[in-house]
Amino acid sequence: MHAAPRVASSTGGGPPAAWTDPLRTWPESFSAWVLPLLVMTVLTYGADMGATLGEQVVSSQKGFGADLLEALTAAADLINTGRSRDGERLRDVADVAAFGRRYGLGGRARAGDVPALRAYRARLDTIVTACEAGDIPAAVRMINTLLAETGAIPQIVSHDGRGPHIHVSRATAPMADRITAHLAMGLAELLVSGESGRLRSCASPACRDVFLDESRNRSRRYCDSRTCGNRLHVAAYRARKAKAP
Repeated sequence: MHAAPRVASSTGGGPPAAWTDPLRTWPESFSAWVLPLLVMTVLTYGADMGATLGEQVVSSQKGFGADLLEALTAAADLINTGRSRDGERLRDVADVAAFGRRYGLGGRARAGDVPALRAYRARLDTIVTACEAGDIPAAVRMINTLLAETGAIPQIVSHDGRGPHIHVSRATAPMADRITAHLAMGLAELLVSGESGRLRSCASPACRDVFLDESRNRSRRYCDSRTCGNRLHVAAYRARKAKAP
């Protein structure tokens, strides 16, 4: 069992025990004894990891890497193809291929990818809904199942002039599986960082779109403040004016 170092604080009371080594010569002045000193102690590795991991939350969008931001944006984009007020937006193979190309996953889609990706999309939507409701255990189960079913195998790749980045599935896997594995891994990273609530539904009653809240304090409420947000503000203003004597 390995031990992990842990920093502790010690003040005053004479020199640390390690400084009593007769083979070493120390400065005559030990005025630093009255100041906090960093002393390394050890704990069994993992003994206090639970609390540490739980505290490592992302304070703003700057904590997200480019790959994660791309995956989460793609997840919202895919889910919204099924929530669109204009009807189904994954109509055929061309739509699936275009989605794959847009997010750097290639464009070799086949007929079977269309119904498969629609089915995966519904499950990703359910995961986001569970996260919005605070049902994290359910979201974890569903994400793990998706990762297993799509054969997620994280690996570093470089292509099309892009530097090293992570792909989560084999290049030979069906397009629907490749897309879903990538997005499920993004949701997994978001969830374990304690930020699952950053992917949520627009607060406008007239809109069902999912969006990624990149604000520092998670205060964004609308998928687009210039459209959905502004409409609600205008409607609220008009309602107040109508009630005014």
